[in-house]
Amino acid sequence: MSNKKKIKNSKKEEQQAGKVVKIIAVSLIILGLLMMIGFSLMK
Repeated sequence: MSNKKKIKNSKKEEQQAGKVVKIIAVSLIILGLLMMIGFSLMK
């Protein structure tokens, strides 16, 4: 029984890690776009 719980928990942790990676990637892309827009407006 405990082995099944460990597998279930590890799958949940992998899904949470995947979500975190996606959120970080999207936020970095948005930050990059905002920086490009900001630098283009400064010139």
